[in-house]
Amino acid sequence: LSRRMSARSIAFLSTAISALSTPLRRAGVVRMSTAPSIGTLYDMPVSNNGARCRMIMYYKNVAPDEVAIVSPMQLGGLKSKEYLAKNPMGLMPMLVLSENEEPIPESDTIARFLCSAFSSRGPELEPSSPIAAARVNKVCRLHDLYIAPIQGCLYKASGANMFPPFGRFATRRAAIDDIVKQMRALEAMVAPYGGPYLCGSAPTAADCAVFPTCCFLMKMLPKFGVDTQDAFGPTVARWWAHMSATDPVGVRVYGEIMGALDGWDENGRWDSIAGAGLRDLAPPTLFDKILAKQIPADVVYEDEHVLAFRDIAPVAPTHVLLIPKLRSGLTQLQHATPEHKFTLGHMLAVGVPRIVEAEGLSSYRLVINDGAEACQSVFHLHMHIIGGKPLSWPPGA
Repeated sequence: LSRRMSARSIAFLSTAISALSTPLRRAGVVRMSTAPSIGTLYDMPVSNNGARCRMIMYYKNVAPDEVAIVSPMQLGGLKSKEYLAKNPMGLMPMLVLSENEEPIPESDTIARFLCSAFSSRGPELEPSSPIAAARVNKVCRLHDLYIAPIQGCLYKASGANMFPPFGRFATRRAAIDDIVKQMRALEAMVAPYGGPYLCGSAPTAADCAVFPTCCFLMKMLPKFGVDTQDAFGPTVARWWAHMSATDPVGVRVYGEIMGALDGWDENGRWDSIAGAGLRDLAPPTLFDKILAKQIPADVVYEDEHVLAFRDIAPVAPTHVLLIPKLRSGLTQLQHATPEHKFTLGHMLAVGVPRIVEAEGLSSYRLVINDGAEACQSVFHLHMHIIGGKPLSWPPGA
């Protein structure tokens, strides 16, 4: 959730909640006068995982006196003692059953419960046909295993004890690139099913899982320079158009999520996120031409992340420069942020040892010049690996 909410966001939240239940409203928090017959869903309009559950409720015409939708603030917020006692992960959505107050966390589990509890109503969101069910589950698993766990790369700021990494991806850009890859996999998966829904002619739990997340993607990918037309294949693009403009449940959820995300925008959510609000605007350097192979270099090591080549004015028998391939604002060491943890770690723990081994060095000096007065002449972070002869101290005197 955003750390602060605009007046527009609060107004939207109040409107959305009032449409979902019939409790008293007080400062945007829903308070139920009587317990709902099935349970209480703790959720907010901005939650795409929560919207997965809300879509099922809307398709099944679940009434507020059956399942109430309330803000986690009714329990003091996601990190409150009362909320954590029910869901130690401190995440939403969470469904608490009225019968025995048993908490059910995680959107997939809640979605399956709702489909089962209201199976006689509305569309058959979990098909009884084994083949149709397998198709739905296949789409849901792709979403739950490969997209949802790393979606935070699109909206979570970095910090010393926060992000990155994003799931198994050490950098924000790598995670974003993989989301695009998974969306292309989704395109290949659903293209044979004919539409207009992901798995055929009727809505299923697959649409409920994927559509809210695609609201995030449509809003956020362009902020990182990703064309959504490139990320969404033709089949998924047609499905998106149908869900966001024609399907009544899709239209409703689109409005809920986008209204909340507009509030994030107003509050400057992306201003401090690298690749979105923060861009590398420093001019290109000589190293960019070397990386583009526009000028030659004596390369001694290269992998996906770094390039190493010999200095054209060596001060020792071995004098190698090691640079990150993607500068990403790292013009100088003093400009390093938690976004650069992987890059710096890879240079030190992978690049340098490989070069030292290849050069047969038992002793060497590793130098980073940081700034013009420290003799940095190329403003693309680089490490000097110097060795092959006895070195004096202090250096640079």
